[in-house]
Amino acid sequence: MAGGRLSAEGDDRPMILVIDDQPDNAKLFELVSEMLGITVNIVSACSEAVHAIEKYEFDLIFMDWVMPEENGPACTKRIRKLEERIGGRIPIVGISGYIHASKTKCLEADMDDFLNVPFTMEELQALLAKWTTRKEKT
Repeated sequence: MAGGRLSAEGDDRPMILVIDDQPDNAKLFELVSEMLGITVNIVSACSEAVHAIEKYEFDLIFMDWVMPEENGPACTKRIRKLEERIGGRIPIVGISGYIHASKTKCLEADMDDFLNVPFTMEELQALLAKWTTRKEKT
């Protein structure tokens, strides 16, 4: 996959891209990133996410379901098309409290999983464990 790492050289923490137009929601991931052992890059729109994916390597994407320009399913479609061009596949977890969002709808939109809002730290940790692995130091 094209791109580099955002974290420091030798850092084995998973790189997580958070796509959420609500600053408070995105800030939550930034605040808990150290405790969870992850590095986060937060963007507020799909176009920013595509640019970040072209530039950096991510281990997981947390995708908001409802966003003003492009919703989560439309953004997922753009990311999957980009992956066809550059190679690889990044797991995408839909995150939403929106009543019409569900794991079934996320899977139908070519996402890999779903996290309902509100969620617990245990649920978040379980998803991180399921979809990421620590990088082997070389």
